[in-house]
Amino acid sequence: MENERFPVPAHASAVFTEIAQGLRVTWHMLRSSPIEPNSGSNLARADDLYPFEKVSVRARHYVSAALEHLIMWADFAAPLKFHPDQATMFTLQPALALARAALESAAQAVWLLDTLDPVECVRRHLRLIRWDLEEHRKSHLEPDGKDRVKQRENELVQRVAQVFTERDIRPPQGYLWVIQQACRPDDLALDPAPVERLWRAMSGAAHGMYWTNQELSKIEVNEGPDPNRSRTVLVPDADIMAEALDAAFRMTQYATLKYLTYAGADIEGLVGGAQRWLAASITLKPGAASDTRQRLAALRLSPDPIRMEE
Repeated sequence: MENERFPVPAHASAVFTEIAQGLRVTWHMLRSSPIEPNSGSNLARADDLYPFEKVSVRARHYVSAALEHLIMWADFAAPLKFHPDQATMFTLQPALALARAALESAAQAVWLLDTLDPVECVRRHLRLIRWDLEEHRKSHLEPDGKDRVKQRENELVQRVAQVFTERDIRPPQGYLWVIQQACRPDDLALDPAPVERLWRAMSGAAHGMYWTNQELSKIEVNEGPDPNRSRTVLVPDADIMAEALDAAFRMTQYATLKYLTYAGADIEGLVGGAQRWLAASITLKPGAASDTRQRLAALRLSPDPIRMEE
C-alpha cells in the first residue's frame, strides 16, 4: 500500500489549504455571533411575521450543519496543529460525501434568504418546514408516529391559511432544485449547470456508485521496486475533489455571510476576530514568511448590508 501513494499536485494542495482556512474563519464568525438576530434586522422582522418556528433558528441551523460537515474535512485535510512527519491520505468518497452534505445544507439557507421581501422569506421558510416534516414522517415506522408528524404539518397549513394557500407552501422539489435556486444570486459565483454536474458526482461517490471510480479518478503508473514490472492504478482526481470542495465552500461561506448580514451582525468585527484567532492558532510550514501571521490577522472585509423591503 505504501508504494501506491501518489502526492497531491501542488496546485490542488494549495486549494485544499485555502478552503480549510477559509472554512475556519467562517466557522469562527458564526460561533462568535449572537444566536438571536439584532432588533430591526431582516431576520428579526421575519421572525416577527412568523414567531412559531423562527426563520432565524432554521437559517442558523442550515448554515451550522454545512460548516460542521466541512470543518470535519478541514480538520483531517489541513489540521491546525500537525507533526512534522504527519502525512494525510486523501480518498475520494469521504471528501465528496462531505462536500455534498455541506452543499445541500447551505443551499437551503441561501434560497431561504435570497429575497428582500420578508413575506416571501417566510413562505420559503414554511416550504422548507413542510419538507422537513415530510421526511420526518417517513422516518417513523409506526402509524401513530406518522400521524403525529402529519398533524403538525396540518396545523402549520391551517395556521397560515389566511396568507398562503397549501400550494403556496408546498415542499420544494428536492435537493437539486434547491441547489439550482441557490445558484441564482448574482454575487455568488456558481453556475447551476456545473454545480449540478458536481452534485451528481458527489452523490454518486457518497452512494458508492461504481461510475465515480472511473469518471473521478486518474490512471497512474506504479513502477514498483522491480524496473521490469509496472502496473497501473486508479487514484482520486485531486482537481475534481478540489472543484467539489470549492463549490461546497463557496455556497457555505455565502450562506453564512448572508445569514450574519440579515441577522444584523457586525461582519467586519467578526471577520477581524476570526482572522486574529486563525493567525494565533495555525501551524505555519517551515520557511513561511515571517510576517504571515501579521498579514492573516490584518485582513478585513467591508460589509455591505442589504435590508428587506418594508
